[in-house]
Amino acid sequence: MSAARGDSLRRARIQQLLWIILASAALGAIYGAITTDYAAGVARGALSGAFVSFIAASADILWLQNAFRGTPFLAFVGIRSAVYAAAILVGFAAARWLLERQIAVERDGVLFSIAAALIMNFGFAVNRLLGPGVLLSFVAGRYHRPRIEERVLLFIDLESSTRIAERLGEARFLVFLNRFITDVSEAIVAWRGEIHKYVGDELIATWKLAAGVKDARCVRGCFDALERLERLTPDYEREFGARANFRAALHCGPVVLGELGAVKQEIALIGDTMNTAARLQQACRDTGHRVLASAALIDAIGTLPPGIIARALGPLPLRGKASALEICALEEERRAISAS
Repeated sequence: MSAARGDSLRRARIQQLLWIILASAALGAIYGAITTDYAAGVARGALSGAFVSFIAASADILWLQNAFRGTPFLAFVGIRSAVYAAAILVGFAAARWLLERQIAVERDGVLFSIAAALIMNFGFAVNRLLGPGVLLSFVAGRYHRPRIEERVLLFIDLESSTRIAERLGEARFLVFLNRFITDVSEAIVAWRGEIHKYVGDELIATWKLAAGVKDARCVRGCFDALERLERLTPDYEREFGARANFRAALHCGPVVLGELGAVKQEIALIGDTMNTAARLQQACRDTGHRVLASAALIDAIGTLPPGIIARALGPLPLRGKASALEICALEEERRAISAS
């Protein structure tokens, strides 16, 4: 990973952690004001919330998500709940020591910490099953009626999947595919992307337009995923005897979102923008480029991340459409220079 993009990713994670701490401190202050003497309760609640969220979020980001990757659902919920309960107890004790020079935590605090940890982690686990933000959207009924939103789309397709599957066999290939999807998804989610769907060996991610073009997050997520796979190449080759790589397309435009299904529900994205993004991804193979993007998206982004350049390829004819799509190839500058 280039130093500039690595620094940007670290800044994004630090900002995320700071937002979690501030939100927890605010909720702790409100809880303290309601349950105890106002002034003392606000101070203790805010400090406790800040300590708890810092410990729990740091443990989650730096340890839990990697150390227990692939752990069964209930086991992961239990481990995470135990870590969160410990973080709550330590945070409460630390806040009380700083304010009152006492470290005792009342029984009510212990029971509260266990209940809060279980509730939070069950919610996190369900959110993990459905995808970030999907549970909240269902509960709020945001897409109960179809809505049109401007979205950035990222379509990713595993390279040489047929050859890898034939060599590994179906069961082993599924292990490979799960590893690939997990590594790619983590890089995209780090840049606020939403994983919409896995379709065989393909992945579809999306951002609301404003969020996706801000700081070129959609491009950063795509190229950080590529660099993550490159960095993990020795691990893939040692475990599977194969490299993991992908072709990708980036596009933006209006998309219809709405709840779909009865027995099994999901939030569907449909429309011409989706079809165009899929065809743009298919064009990667024809043009020989790893990442293609529509000129409209590049214009909306404005400034690309350091080390990434856009090379105009002209219009791309699309089946069933009267007008061609202006496209660009996105490349790392160091690779483009070495290729030339």
